[in-house]
Order: sequence, then C-alpha cells, then structure tokens
Amino acid sequence: MKKQFIQIFPIALIAAAWLVSCSRAGKDETGAIYMPDMTYSNAYETYAESNIPTPEGYAMSARKPVPGTIPYGYIPNDPKIKTNSAYLLSYVAKNHFTFSPDKWQQEYDYAAANMQNPLEPTEQNLAEGKRLYEINCKVCHGEKGEGNGQIVELPGGGDGPYTARPPAYSARLKEIKDGHMFYSISYGKGMMGGYGFQLTVNERWQLIHYIKKLAGIEPVAANVTNVTVK
Repeated sequence: MKKQFIQIFPIALIAAAWLVSCSRAGKDETGAIYMPDMTYSNAYETYAESNIPTPEGYAMSARKPVPGTIPYGYIPNDPKIKTNSAYLLSYVAKNHFTFSPDKWQQEYDYAAANMQNPLEPTEQNLAEGKRLYEINCKVCHGEKGEGNGQIVELPGGGDGPYTARPPAYSARLKEIKDGHMFYSISYGKGMMGGYGFQLTVNERWQLIHYIKKLAGIEPVAANVTNVTVK
C-alpha cells in the first residue's frame, strides 16, 4: 500500500497543479508570470499617453517636433541646396510653419513673400511634374486644370461624388505666387488636404512648374538670396 502511494502521489500532485493553473488563468489572466519586467514593460506604447506633464497637460508619447527645429540629416548635403536660399527654405519650412488657425494667414503670406521655385523649368522637371499631377491632382482638378476631375464631373456628364468644384487654374493662378502654391500643396488649403508627406520638396516644385504650365503661365526659376528664417 505504501509503495502504491509513493507511485501515485507524484502523478496526483502534477494533476492537481495542472487543474489549479487552468482554473486560475482565464481569458483575461496570464497565469504565472516569471519575467514581470518583460510582461509589464516600462516603455510607452505607440501613441500612448505620457505621464510627463506639459504646459498643455499630458501629451502623447509620439510628439510633434519642436517648432523651428530641423530633423538631423533632413537637409541633403548638397551645395546646390545649401547655397540657394530659396531651395534651403523649402526644406526648413517642414517644421518652420505650424499651420495653426491663428498663424495660417501670416505663414501663407510669409511663404509668398520669401519662397520662389528654385528648380529650372526643364523638360525633365515638367515631365515629372506632369506624372505627379496625374497621380495626385488630376482626379479633382482635371486633366487640364479646369476643375473638372472625375470626382467632380463624371466622364459621361453629371455631377461626381465631390460637390466642391475647384476653380480653374487659368482663372486663379495668375494672382498666386510660388510660395502660396508650395504652402498650399504642403499643408493644404480650403477643402484640399496637404501633400507634404506624400511629395518630396523636389516633387512639389516640379508639380508647381507643371501646374503653372497648365494655367498658361510661363514658368521661370528664381534664385532668391538673403532669406531669413525666423
């Protein structure tokens, strides 16, 4: 009897431990935790709220860059860019502008006064601008910039799903400067969203050359000097 008990006891003990572990760990329980520092990490989850107070209260862990700062390595190490103030400002503008409602008009006017297209209107730049236009703009502004894209006006006639018809380039752009266009493409304007994350600085300027061509405006590159970034 004693021998049988010795043989059965370990098996019964293992079975009891297994039953207890199963009964304690439900869908919302992990059961035994052997490495709590791995299970309960002190690192912030993406877009979680931070416990570090800010002037506005608690902020998300993924914060926006400090206004006026430039990410390391964002400006290409290219003498053509670093010695051309118009070109350089195009990169600095990434974090220079805030697009906040109270500063929008001020930034919009500043861009118009200080930013001009630093790229030459070469056939290559115009061809790339056309390609980018057909991908990003044609659906709303139309093939020739007349505001009759397929989401505004159906190919067979009739109104498309988008009710706001953008103005034709030929009727509007002659009074709009390069800086206006760069700011609008980067941050958006009116019902149009910004394309700053989809298009590089070069691509935005190439796109502007092609848009001006559609508007009947002769594209002329400008080499602005002595631009001060505030």
